[in-house]
Amino acid sequence: MALAGIFLFMQWSCNQGPREGTREAQALRGQAIFDQQCISCHGSETVAPTRTDLDPKAPDLTRIQERRKAKDFPIVEIAQIIDGRQWVKSHGPREMPVWGEVYDSLGMEKDEIRGKKGELVAYLMSIQK
Repeated sequence: MALAGIFLFMQWSCNQGPREGTREAQALRGQAIFDQQCISCHGSETVAPTRTDLDPKAPDLTRIQERRKAKDFPIVEIAQIIDGRQWVKSHGPREMPVWGEVYDSLGMEKDEIRGKKGELVAYLMSIQK
């Protein structure tokens, strides 16, 4: 009987997903945000963008690092693009929502906004090809 209990506990603990406080857990939360706020324009590996009227087309976010020919993922730059309150001239006109202002308007505190951006960045880092 004790072995059955140990087996059930091990099976339950293995199905709990990534351990809290890890980059994997952060990326999983970021994926939920991405699926809610970003996928309609950017799509994913399994979902085509539904916003086809954008000009220019929203970039493939699985190739951020490749496009920049960067050894490391540009964490700060991507967080600033997501936030959007700091205009980046080289990116041209901004079709993407200014998520920093959106989150601000929802009454989120700075730390909460920073956390959401961090989760999105962690997710984007996890999907790089």
